[in-house]
Amino acid sequence: MRRIKSIDTFRGVSIAVMVFGHFLLFWLRPEDAWLQFWLWAFLQPLGTSGFLFVSGISASLSFRNYQKLAKISDTVSMTTVRNVYILRATFILIIAFIFNTINALLWGGSIWEWNALQTIGFSLLLAWPLLKTSKLFRIFLGIAMIIGNQLLLNLLSPYNGEASLFGILYHILFFPLDQYVIMIYFGIFIIGSAVGEFIYDINIIEEQNKRKFQFKNKLLKQMLLIGISLVVLVVTIDLLLLLSIYQFPNFLIFNSISSVIFAMGLLLTIFSILMLIEILEKVETTKSYTYFFYYSYYSFTLYLLHNPLALLFTQQFNYITVWLVIIVGLVIMGLILRPTYKKIGKWASLKAVLSILSFLISTRLIEKRSKKSS
Repeated sequence: MRRIKSIDTFRGVSIAVMVFGHFLLFWLRPEDAWLQFWLWAFLQPLGTSGFLFVSGISASLSFRNYQKLAKISDTVSMTTVRNVYILRATFILIIAFIFNTINALLWGGSIWEWNALQTIGFSLLLAWPLLKTSKLFRIFLGIAMIIGNQLLLNLLSPYNGEASLFGILYHILFFPLDQYVIMIYFGIFIIGSAVGEFIYDINIIEEQNKRKFQFKNKLLKQMLLIGISLVVLVVTIDLLLLLSIYQFPNFLIFNSISSVIFAMGLLLTIFSILMLIEILEKVETTKSYTYFFYYSYYSFTLYLLHNPLALLFTQQFNYITVWLVIIVGLVIMGLILRPTYKKIGKWASLKAVLSILSFLISTRLIEKRSKKSS
């Protein structure tokens, strides 16, 4: 199937924003924390939210491609596809818990924390049985998860810290509350998987002009309209509340329903624009796509390796100098990734290595079962 460069670009931008946010958190002086708040309020939708959204798109596209391959292949079956998918998600979770354990030992955190890695791992596992369901079902399920998160939070908050069933449930679902709690971000992931299904159905059209027409007029214009409408709706309501009762805009409060709706609107808008630029071929984008491709290809590797770098300049820069240092750092990282891709390739990509390892283990398991049955 034709590769859609916009997906790589979007994922690359998302991981770059995540790295930017972490560097800002660690390197900015405490007295300039206001900069982090305002920047992250608007950039966060492109960070982990964007990464979960595009991961859902990729999961759906990958599932459909392998489903098609399994029908015509003598060596790849849906059992292999399922095993590889589940094993890869499990490996990500194992890495997440190791990451959490190291953080707990160094900083006194918890082994159970809804950081990006843990949320992605669980989202992948939970999504597997849903990848065969309809697009509309997944969209409604994603919306229900986002709304249900707020309802459950209101119900379980009084039990926070208690050694009771409801207290344990609160800890499982919402600890810590300022991270990427599973119900919201799995909702975003599963909506992304529905978008991926729409993309797949159009991308398999062989005739180029028809395919472009379908993308432009049957998907991307609608996504763009929905995205802009969500952003305008949330911002308008919050501004009216600000002017009438002086209420701080909810869409700037992390993990509020307003902020999630704002994030989804922004994600749909930006992703639609990127795809329209690619499909219509009105702007030369080869260099920018290639640059962010490297960020996309090494996304998991970057997520793990940038954390030690964040400790290099702890709280040393003011609200002006931090821009220069972070931008220079991101540019250098991008320049390093290109020769890494050419010389080492997939072996420096944690994502690719986990996929290869999962395939080898899955193949070995199937071979053992075949020998036993024979």
